[in-house]
Amino acid sequence: MTIEARSINPKDANFFGEIEGVDLKADLDRAAVEAIEAAMDRYAVCVIRNQFLDDEQQIEFSSKLGQLSYAINYGRAQGAATRLRRELYDISNLNEGDDILANDDRRRVLREGDRLWHTDRSFIPADTTYSLLSAREVPPEGGNTEFADMRAAYDALPEAVKMQIEGLRCEHSIWHSRVLAGAKPEDIRADERAQMPGTVQPLVRTHARTGRKSLVLASHIERVIGLSDEQGRALIDQLTKFAIQDRFVYSHRWSVGELVIWDNRCTMHRGRPFDDTRYRRDMRRTTVQNAQKAMAAAE
Repeated sequence: MTIEARSINPKDANFFGEIEGVDLKADLDRAAVEAIEAAMDRYAVCVIRNQFLDDEQQIEFSSKLGQLSYAINYGRAQGAATRLRRELYDISNLNEGDDILANDDRRRVLREGDRLWHTDRSFIPADTTYSLLSAREVPPEGGNTEFADMRAAYDALPEAVKMQIEGLRCEHSIWHSRVLAGAKPEDIRADERAQMPGTVQPLVRTHARTGRKSLVLASHIERVIGLSDEQGRALIDQLTKFAIQDRFVYSHRWSVGELVIWDNRCTMHRGRPFDDTRYRRDMRRTTVQNAQKAMAAAE
């Protein structure tokens, strides 16, 4: 098969591409996987249309890009079975019976955090690389996903700001973003906090494959180490406002059967609202990580 990638973002030829000429249900050889990785290095976010993957096929393809991480899918009642396999992050508004979540289901408020700008698993001490989101059911309106290019945002910063933020580190916590989105701290269970206690990330990172620098921003950032809370919050707000300008952002309208891959090392994203009490949205995400970093974190 001949795999090709082209830009579909009129604002930036090097951000958001479409990969064509690949069947992800096939047994891809290493050359095909490397072609996909090369497209990701160039664009950072890519869509592959008309794939219609089942869970096994999505997991199988994702495992070719790195070590799979396992989803906690927090928010459900203690002891309740998950709706999906542990390799799949449930990015839906559905319960274990495959019905739309009840209005009082606590997962509703916890998942509001997904509508804030964030980077997947920046609160985990592992080198999270790609996220792969498969569209199984989409609402007739709304529910877009917006992506921001953290490479271009960093490049466009004034040199004085680059010098100011070089070497700074931030504490990331998923529970911080959930409280920002409306969850009450007392409603987050101790076992959930213990499963995801948070971690520290650099504010600027260099991509291991491309060598490009990018900002590491997310609503998960609770504080900047070495700065007062007020100074740290002002800095993160300033950088985030800069990084989500229209010139750095692409909004993707989903179609069933699409798989979108993004590189968490150099992008930020957020889900957009839709009528989630009326329409079903079933999206399933696999996420991969650098095996060496993940092993080191586990030790």
